[in-house]
Amino acid sequence: MPKQSLAHLLLPEGEFRIIRCDIADKLLKCADGDSALLYLYILRHGAAAEEPAAMRALGFSKEQYERALFTLTSLTISAQPEEPQKESAPSYTASELRTARGGDHRFSAVCEEAEGLLGKTLTESQLRTLFTIYDHLGLPAEVIMELLGCLKRELGAVRLGDIRKEAYRWADMGLYTAEAAQDYLSRREAERPLTEAMFAALGTEPRAPKAMEKRLISYAVAHGFPPEAMELAVRRTERTLKKFSADYVRKILESWESKGVHTLAEITALEPENEKKNATVPEPDPATLSEWEKDWLEEVKRYQEEKNT
Repeated sequence: MPKQSLAHLLLPEGEFRIIRCDIADKLLKCADGDSALLYLYILRHGAAAEEPAAMRALGFSKEQYERALFTLTSLTISAQPEEPQKESAPSYTASELRTARGGDHRFSAVCEEAEGLLGKTLTESQLRTLFTIYDHLGLPAEVIMELLGCLKRELGAVRLGDIRKEAYRWADMGLYTAEAAQDYLSRREAERPLTEAMFAALGTEPRAPKAMEKRLISYAVAHGFPPEAMELAVRRTERTLKKFSADYVRKILESWESKGVHTLAEITALEPENEKKNATVPEPDPATLSEWEKDWLEEVKRYQEEKNT
């Protein structure tokens, strides 16, 4: 799938993808169902979308796919939208913060909950951060309470930075009601055994996983890879690089995603060289490496040579 020609159809990637109104209006105007379906597929998979996988997923013939693709790439957009800029948070004065805590019983309850969580009285800076979440981001008090409880259960010792980061994530996900927050937390809890199994397959224990490893797990779960596939990708990475690399594992998963294989049986049927072995990790066979892997290894080799000169 020609990614460059379709780049104007997408906003920057995030945990959620947003349909652009100008694209939706043009698709509605041309009334082409195949193009609309293909756009939804591109919206779901972003830059990772590939022609064979798209055709399989949508049940398109080659001619049907190319016609829908032509319609999409022909859409004329008046101006390339810039990445939306977040409005800067107000600079609340100490007086405004005192008034908010004393005069708004909902915000006051949030402050008391946060003080219990942090184990100390809020400083002016901490109070400002909470009021920014409450007033500027617009998260209601009951949603912030759910957020604080979630962090307490998952992290134990919570820092203000954890609260700030999670609040912006929840705002980006549109969790502006207690019901939406509870539904999200229920899904998160239901995924916990799978996530824990993924971390075990990743081999990060006993240390805490890094941010890039958490993103890798999120990608694997979102795209339907079981822990066994993650373990296979990790072994393949170590076989090729002689070390672990979250970026390399991600590339392997993206490669399997583009081929439409996710389970251990599907992967090993397509790539028998990846079948699980009990022996120690063998040397990689160059004939079994993908083109992107060969390019990756060449890049690593050049970097090491430059580093040693």
